[in-house]
Amino acid sequence: MIKNASPIGVFDSGVGGLSVLAELVRQMPNENYIYLGDRKNAPYGSRTTDEVLRLSEENAKRLVDLGAKCLVIACNTATAAAADSLRRTYATIPIVGIEPAVKPAAHSACRRVAVLATPRTVESARFSELIRANSGACELIPVPCPRLAGMIERGEDVRDYLSELFASLGYVDGIVLGCTHYPFVKNEILAAVGRAVEIFDGAVGTAAQTKRRLDAAGLLADGGEGRVSFISTDGDDAYIEKFFKEVTKCLFPKM
Repeated sequence: MIKNASPIGVFDSGVGGLSVLAELVRQMPNENYIYLGDRKNAPYGSRTTDEVLRLSEENAKRLVDLGAKCLVIACNTATAAAADSLRRTYATIPIVGIEPAVKPAAHSACRRVAVLATPRTVESARFSELIRANSGACELIPVPCPRLAGMIERGEDVRDYLSELFASLGYVDGIVLGCTHYPFVKNEILAAVGRAVEIFDGAVGTAAQTKRRLDAAGLLADGGEGRVSFISTDGDDAYIEKFFKEVTKCLFPKM
């Protein structure tokens, strides 16, 4: 039975969604959370849409079976592939996905914005419509990054990869981080660009929307100190928990 104290279920292909989880905890510290990182099958960005859909359905079922009162799809690729299907399957609970922060970028003062994302996200109809609907005075440039999420997941050095990427792009004054892994290398991205640019991240909006949906459903936690638990499909739950603590200190040092 779903209660106000029931956990919010959050899933991603690996550690990338921890950037979203950190923002959720920042905005709603009284909530309980279960984070599922599907590291056994990461990264999703190089998988087919059908594969991502199947894996997302498995992740969602596991979290719902554990009593989740709400699902947050903390992965742009999984949102594009599975959000509509999951909302039909679990129509009685709020389901919130994440999308690249294209709209705030398009309404900013930026004139040429690189939208970094996984190839599967860039190829999706949802992404294409997002770009089309927000194109105007701001030039939005979709930039598929086939290796970046996997490199971040494995803790590899991304500096050379990013330097080559931005050298080929030319001038940009804005960057959309269209994958939840990318905030972890924001400093490396800024260094590769070599000039002042504005960064746009969808995690803030996703957390705010989750809070709105829970409030509308009367499911916000009543109070108390929230707890976070972690599941990794490769069996190393401790790795994700340790990574989360490091992420939180990096993104929100005052938390």
